[in-house]
Amino acid sequence: MKGDSVIVIKGDLKNLEGYVEKEEDATVHIRSKLPGLLDTLVFNEGDLCNCFNPGDHVKVVSGVQEGATGLVVKVEGHVLIILSDTTKEHIRVFADHVVESSEVTTGLTRIGDYELHDLVLLGNLSFGVIIKVEKEALQILKGEPDKPELVLVKLREIKSKIYRRTSAKDRSSNIVSTKDVVRVIEGACKGKQGSVEHIHRGVLFIYDRHHLEHSGFICARAQSCLLVGGSTGSRRGNGMGTVDPRFGAFRSSARILQSPGRLPPKAPHTNYGRWFGGRDHGGKGHDTLVNRCIKIKSGPYKGYRGRVKEMTGALVRVELDSLMSCS
Repeated sequence: MKGDSVIVIKGDLKNLEGYVEKEEDATVHIRSKLPGLLDTLVFNEGDLCNCFNPGDHVKVVSGVQEGATGLVVKVEGHVLIILSDTTKEHIRVFADHVVESSEVTTGLTRIGDYELHDLVLLGNLSFGVIIKVEKEALQILKGEPDKPELVLVKLREIKSKIYRRTSAKDRSSNIVSTKDVVRVIEGACKGKQGSVEHIHRGVLFIYDRHHLEHSGFICARAQSCLLVGGSTGSRRGNGMGTVDPRFGAFRSSARILQSPGRLPPKAPHTNYGRWFGGRDHGGKGHDTLVNRCIKIKSGPYKGYRGRVKEMTGALVRVELDSLMSCS
C-alpha cells in the first residue's frame, strides 16, 4: 500500500529501507530513505517486507494471531515482538503479517461461566488452562507435560471449572503451592521459570512472561521442577506449617519471629512462643532469656534456632538464625 514503510530482504540491496510509491501487478516501486537516492526503485513483491520500529502500533492481519493489536516492543529481523492490547502479554508475529494501525481490540475474557486463565476439566477427564476466549469456543492448553497440546473446545465440551487448591512436591520434596516460583529442570520446557498459577494431579501450569507461546503458560510435572522462591505461602517438605504472610517476605537469612500475642488481629493463636518462659514470671525475671540462643520445640517453627530479642510475660520475640530448621 502506498506510504507503507518496507525493507528489502533479498538481493544486492538487502536491508535497504524505503516507502512504497506505487504497486503494479507483482512489482512495487519504492523511494529509498537514503537522502542521496532520489529515484524510485522497482522490486518484486516477494523481495520486500513491511518495516516497523519499536513504539509502532500495529494490527495483525493474517496468521494465528489475526485480529490482535498491540505495540511493537522489539524487532528481531523480520519477526516482531508485540505487547498485546488485550492480554498485555507478548506475542510473536512475522512483520509481513501486520500493518500499522491505531485500532485497539478489546477481546473477550469470558464465555459462559468460564474466564481467561481458568483451570477446567474437559469431558474426557483431561484438563487444562484457558489461554484464549473466542466467540463460541475456548483455546485450552492441556495438562500434557511431555508435549504441549493446544485444543479448541466448545462450551458444552467443558465439564466444570476446577476450584480446588492443592499442592505438589518438587524434585527436592519441597511443597509447591500456587504463586510459588519454580524452575523447570527437565522436559520440553527445561530452563523455563515462572509463577505457578494452577496445580492438578501433580502437574503445574506455570506463567513465564518470557514465553511467547500459549499466552505465556507452560505445563510441567512438579517432579520436573525446583522451588526457587516467590511466595510467603510456600512450605518445605519437612513437616513445617505454612508461613503466615503476616510475617512478611523472607528478605534475609535472619528474621524476627513474634510470639502469637504480638501478631496482628485475627492471627491464629499457636503455642510456639510459650515455652521460652516456662511460666509467667514476674518482676525482673522477664529479661532472663533476652539475647540467649534458643531452639523452638513446637509449632510451625519447630526445630529452628534463634536469639531472644524481647520478652513480655510468657511471650517472646525471636530472631531466627537461618531459614533451615535444626534436627
